[in-house]
Formats: sequence, structure tokens, C-alpha cells
Amino acid sequence: MEPIKHIPGLEAIHDGYEVFLVDAWGVLHDGANCYPGVKHCLEQLAGQGKQVVVLSNAARRQDAITQELTRLGIGSEMYHSVVSSGELSWQALNADSKAIGLGKLAFYLGPERSRSLCEGLNFQWVNSAGEANWVLNTGAPLGNPPDATGLIPLLQSMARHQLPMICANPDQVAVRGGELGISAGAIAKLYESLGGKRIIYYGKPQAAFFELAANRLKHIEKSRLLMVGDAFATDIVGAVNYGIDSLLITSGIHAQELAPAGIEIVKRAAQVYAAEPNYICPDFCW
Repeated sequence: MEPIKHIPGLEAIHDGYEVFLVDAWGVLHDGANCYPGVKHCLEQLAGQGKQVVVLSNAARRQDAITQELTRLGIGSEMYHSVVSSGELSWQALNADSKAIGLGKLAFYLGPERSRSLCEGLNFQWVNSAGEANWVLNTGAPLGNPPDATGLIPLLQSMARHQLPMICANPDQVAVRGGELGISAGAIAKLYESLGGKRIIYYGKPQAAFFELAANRLKHIEKSRLLMVGDAFATDIVGAVNYGIDSLLITSGIHAQELAPAGIEIVKRAAQVYAAEPNYICPDFCW
């Protein structure tokens, strides 16, 4: 593998790629605000004839992500399409829930903003985990907690009943309104540590997620795809496993551990995940 390159912006490498798979949270926005330079960069990529696919581990369906981007000022003319882990989760649950061994009684664990993921599915949504056959996990129910310890009693109860868990967002953490908090993946990991035996993840770094994105496009060689993300565990590992190049945005969830984000610091951090990005850049900018 070639050495990691530090670039000032995507202008430096855009000629080498046709499609940019771009993470949303931590790269384009923090849920409350679009980051400076993002709109200009997307406009420049569109002007160069590049295709941008927003590849998000948000536990919401595609249309909900599109509406969220529009609210933040990122119009549909700035990207080609959206693929979300929520969409992948919904499609799997809608296609054949019996194939993954789920019963009819489901419990929703997550914030209100993602509850729409339950709509249109052939399950009965119950009010407590004690009544359920399985659990849909989309994240922390309230606020933006730094850890999942407040959910331990609930998760212990679920583990005693060995409830399968569908995790619709494998991310461990996310930046929301400038603050770092847990995501559904952290809850799933804690559930496993408490004895939860059956956890099914949908989203990055799964190859199926990247395939879903690739299927939205005409046939393009993998060498012409670039993943742009801020998380080693999902974005960079996913890109390496799928066999495409990647760009790590260093101002995202790893900002504190990478500061100052030099090549050697990034290399040491990458060893933990056995996955190196091809490029690093402070922000998603042109």
C-alpha cells in the first residue's frame, strides 16, 4: 500500500475518482449545522461531473436522510443519492423477518427522530422489552449521553430473555451539535457484554452496504470509487474490506486522539483497526 497522503482538500485528488461515497454525520454535518466548506465542495464535485453518494449509518430511511440534508441546506442537486443503514435494516425486516428468526412482537429502543423506521413493517410494536420477541436498536432514547450505562438495567433484562437485537446503526459514537455522544453500536456492544447473544448489524462496515450503494450507479470500477468518512471502524475498515480507496476526515469523531493530525499519528491509530486510509484531510472541503 502506498503511504498515506495529507491533502488540503478534494481538489487535489478528484481527477482520480468518479464516485465519492461520503459519510454524513461528522463529515457533512453534525445534525444541527452543515460544516463550513461542505456545500462549496459538493458544488465543485458536481461541476466536475462527479457523483456523490451519501453513505450514512443513520438509523433512518433514505427519504428521512434526504429531508435532513435539505433542512441543513444540502440540496438534492449536490449529490446523486442516499444510502442509509436504516434503509438497509428496513429492507431486511420487510423482506423476510422469518429468515432471520424474529417473532411478531417488537420493542423499539431509540430516539423519536428514528421511530419512523418502524413504519410499514409487519410487526406489532409493544411498549416494553418484557413483552417482546426482539428489539430494534436505533440509539439512545433521550439526549446525547456520553455512554450507555443508563440503559444497563433494560439491557440486562433483555439479556435474561435472550432477545435478538437488530442494530440499525453500527456506529459507536457520533458528533451531534458539536458534542460527542453514543450511537446504537455502543448500546449493542454493551448488550453483548451483558450476555446478549444474537445481535444483527446493518450498515458500514458491511460489504452489503457498499454493494447497495454501488447498485445505485452504473457499472464503475472499484478503483474509481473513494470512501470519505471520519470513522476508522466503519468508514475506513469498510472501504478496505470492500477494496476501495478512502479519505479520513480528521476533524470528526477521532479529532481528539489524532490532534495534531499528522501522518505518523494517523498510522498509529490505524494499527488498532488494521485499516489505513489512503488520504487524510482536516475537513470535507475543496
